[in-house]
Amino acid sequence: MKSLLLVFFGFFISVSVYAQKLHVLFVIDNEDTSFGFLQLRNESDMIHILEIVERELDYKMEIIHLSKQKFTANDLHQTIINLPTGENDIVVIYYAGFGLPCPNKSNLFAHWKLRDNPTIGLSVDEVASWLEVKQKANQLHLGLILSEYSAQSIHSPNRVPDTLGTSMAYRKQVVQKLFLGQCGIVKMGSSLPYEPSWVNENHSAPLFTESLVRAFDKMLMPLDSSGLNCVSFRQFHAHSSSYLTRYFNDIPISQTPTLEIKSCEGSTFRSGGGATSDSSTVAVKVLGGLLNSLAHNKDPLQRQQIKQQLAYYFTPDATVRVVRMYGMNRIPKPKEYTLGAYLDTIHLSGMNPGTQETLPNMMYLYIGKTETDTTLLKSSHVKRLSVSEIWGNVAH
Repeated sequence: MKSLLLVFFGFFISVSVYAQKLHVLFVIDNEDTSFGFLQLRNESDMIHILEIVERELDYKMEIIHLSKQKFTANDLHQTIINLPTGENDIVVIYYAGFGLPCPNKSNLFAHWKLRDNPTIGLSVDEVASWLEVKQKANQLHLGLILSEYSAQSIHSPNRVPDTLGTSMAYRKQVVQKLFLGQCGIVKMGSSLPYEPSWVNENHSAPLFTESLVRAFDKMLMPLDSSGLNCVSFRQFHAHSSSYLTRYFNDIPISQTPTLEIKSCEGSTFRSGGGATSDSSTVAVKVLGGLLNSLAHNKDPLQRQQIKQQLAYYFTPDATVRVVRMYGMNRIPKPKEYTLGAYLDTIHLSGMNPGTQETLPNMMYLYIGKTETDTTLLKSSHVKRLSVSEIWGNVAH
């Protein structure tokens, strides 16, 4: 009897050691404003998704935090190498922080700003390559890399709309198809490298991560079993993009989530295109988003990067015509600026001429008319820009 118990105990330990796992790495520094916004709901929102995955797959979730002095590329690399993964395991890496421009203009993902590489950053492709090493060694089923570049803030009472579902009958099948039906490396980003990613400060909510929660909840509730045929990371991305589009419908900014899937068989799918920073056609919403982000961003390094991105859109001698609105009060005469002077002062506080109240920054900026010049450059660039600035107290 004693021998039988020892055999059973040994078998139990063996099963426990090799149980399929959901490894989660949170790469977030919540103490240093040089690397990202603080005290956001990043982790709690992601845990909402991951706990459902853990339960429906019957995997054991293990969470590792890379923060403070471990908020580095080297620590992340070593952590991935040392993860005790098996062939059916899943690794989720969630980064929340500032994004840095990448040299490759066709890349869909900005670099991660980390302590040991604060100027060039860590390429998301390099992170993916570390996971691919495990996959090629049959030590990983799925790697999911999520990049939340939450760098710009807005004040708005709006929320990404809640999901209205009907049935949870297919919940387990949805999770199994999404996470077990896809073998490979999946990368999802909050925005294109030259676009801002927005945080609603009223709710401490990064909008992309919040949209992922809403999209995931929607996927869990298909109308019937035929809806299972559509379950995929492409659908996940499409739902997330749809929520963000609806959120920004009446706001003069944009945010384009990105997706790249590299399957175990070697095929690649990419989504998140649109106008690039050196496109011949100026994307007004992207330009408006960059200008609005520059108006709200106080970080010198971030501001310099935004200015560099904006430079792609303008001629060297570009000018800006500005109309300012303070509630119902409008400054009678528009002001003219050189582009450089306007970008250097757009983030400064202003004074309501009617009430003499000092306002920390404008609420929103709307682009009016653009005049382009193609005589000296191969592509169309803005020579003269007209904008309307909306100032006033922000409702909380």
